Amino acid sequence: MPVADPINFIDAIDNDAERPALLADKPLRIAMIAHCLYPIAQPFAGGLEIITQLICDELVSQGHEVLLYAHQDSQTQARLVPMLTRETFDKTVYPNEHETLGMSREEMYQYLVYQDVLRDIIERNERGEIDIVHNHSLHHIPMMTGQAFGARFFTTFHTPIFPQLRLALLTLRHGTTTQFTAISKHQQQLFSEFVPSTVVYNGIDVKSFDANIESMDDFTRENDEIYFWFGRICPEKGTHLAMQYCMEAGKKLIIAGPKSNQAYFDEQVAPLLAQDGENGAQRLFNYVGHVTKDEVNRYLCQATAMLFTSTWDEPYGLTLAESLACGTPVIGFDVGASAEIVTPNTGVIVAKEDKDAFIKGFTKIKSISRQACRERALQFCSVAAMVEGYLALYRVAVVESEQQKKGVETPTDANLKLNSFNHKNGKSNKAEPIISSSSGLNNIMERG
Repeated sequence: MPVADPINFIDAIDNDAERPALLADKPLRIAMIAHCLYPIAQPFAGGLEIITQLICDELVSQGHEVLLYAHQDSQTQARLVPMLTRETFDKTVYPNEHETLGMSREEMYQYLVYQDVLRDIIERNERGEIDIVHNHSLHHIPMMTGQAFGARFFTTFHTPIFPQLRLALLTLRHGTTTQFTAISKHQQQLFSEFVPSTVVYNGIDVKSFDANIESMDDFTRENDEIYFWFGRICPEKGTHLAMQYCMEAGKKLIIAGPKSNQAYFDEQVAPLLAQDGENGAQRLFNYVGHVTKDEVNRYLCQATAMLFTSTWDEPYGLTLAESLACGTPVIGFDVGASAEIVTPNTGVIVAKEDKDAFIKGFTKIKSISRQACRERALQFCSVAAMVEGYLALYRVAVVESEQQKKGVETPTDANLKLNSFNHKNGKSNKAEPIISSSSGLNNIMERG
């Protein structure tokens, strides 16, 4: 796979006199667009909220100026620009206005939220206050309106191709100079039908997690054999499967997470909780509810392994990274990016819903080194590596933009034009996808 290195790209610019100013580590001014559904705050509704906060806070800690457009109750080190509230929306829009537009009221609310966000960003950009716009909204409006920023506008794909995303992609596949990132190779491949993207793996604040890195022999002598499952409790996360496997194998399981689908909890999880301990049998399950990061950390450090039973193709899987950060190996399904994160020396990955293989994992997992799990997290899953990857892309985009303003010709090699492509004869002439590395600026693009 061809490789593009931001450093070499900048070196290729001919105007030596301009290079020092462009390469100086001056702070960037970044507008970050979150989604509007939940606050970017603990207890987090899901992984997207965690990642958005981590990116913003790390950028600020490095001296960059970040505007976070997000729910008004968000918590961030960035400067929060509150999105349009539902109360304000209801006061300013007729009760039946959405019906006249053929929309649901929720669709209309989100449409106006992101129109308002982009209007503000465009006004700031016209005043020279914005260098980069990074979109995490999962909505088509920023993707389409962001064309005004060209290569300085990034959209990160965090999810499958939901209808709102597809709506924009059907147009953008015909040509765009905006850029796209994916959070795993699996995700990159998913979106390659429409646009090329650069992989920047998600990261977590690994060093903020306490780790139990005892040898597995010492760990099992000092701790009861107990497993941990955490995440949103909903059908696609497969909570009931982890419970069924533990019930059949006679293993204790702690379950943590919000009931994001009450019907699923009532129909699939609650009956297993009620059945637990019947007829004097030992109780195996303990549902502890929606817990904080510190509580997750504590449970993971006490767990023999974390169980990952997602039945859909997880674009990344933050629970995997968090488990490894605590030194806790994983038994999980081979879905989405799980095998990109969990290696054979940090866990047991089995075919989706392969009950027998999963149950055998309870024995195999005891040979895994907890130290190896922690080291994998430090090397592959850190927030610093994630932000380093984004910053490398941001700086290339800023250099290109500055050179274009000055009329300086920039390299035209397709491998350096990360996401520009033309539509010819009904087929996309796409730039080769490029993978970002998680270690060192000099090899930001080395992972292939």
